[in-house]
Amino acid sequence: GMGRSRGTIPIQIAGNVRYGGLFEAAFGMTLGEIVDDIGGGTATGRPVKAVQVGGPLGAYFPRSLFDTPFDYEAFAAKDGLIGHAGITVFDDTADMLKQARFAMEFCAIESCGKCTPCRIGSTRGVETIDKIARGIEPEKQIELVTDLCNTMKFGSLCALGGFTPYPVMSAINHFRDDFKPAPVAEAAE
Repeated sequence: GMGRSRGTIPIQIAGNVRYGGLFEAAFGMTLGEIVDDIGGGTATGRPVKAVQVGGPLGAYFPRSLFDTPFDYEAFAAKDGLIGHAGITVFDDTADMLKQARFAMEFCAIESCGKCTPCRIGSTRGVETIDKIARGIEPEKQIELVTDLCNTMKFGSLCALGGFTPYPVMSAINHFRDDFKPAPVAEAAE
């Protein structure tokens, strides 16, 4: 291990990965070593685009962050969390806007309704991400989602609303091209 993260941790690797399953890994291994060496890369053979660590509310890590040691402090420094150490692998065909929307929708469905940031914030988050997908003032909508995520992160009463911003903001910050409107095909003359 390293730092305050000592010993080993059970991890689960799933998604588009060659060797999914349950493994025991030493703290301090890099995310890349876990995904490439233990998981064997993608099952499709396509390049890894993103890895979500910590379950459905974990942050997305791009390949450029695969040198991050699997360590609680190192992940926190990269705006992520290890959580229950579930790792889901996505290849380069994944649409990260859809993944961000999924996180907001998951929160909206699972919310107990007790606190406003989670109950209303997640519903408005889905609506706002849908506007981005339709090309309706995407930069303005991204600003709204960012403000909404800050409210949810710091104003929610439990981890559901408080952690939903991790996948949403990491998708926006690391995969911004997925949040641009799709080009409209020209009509044939």
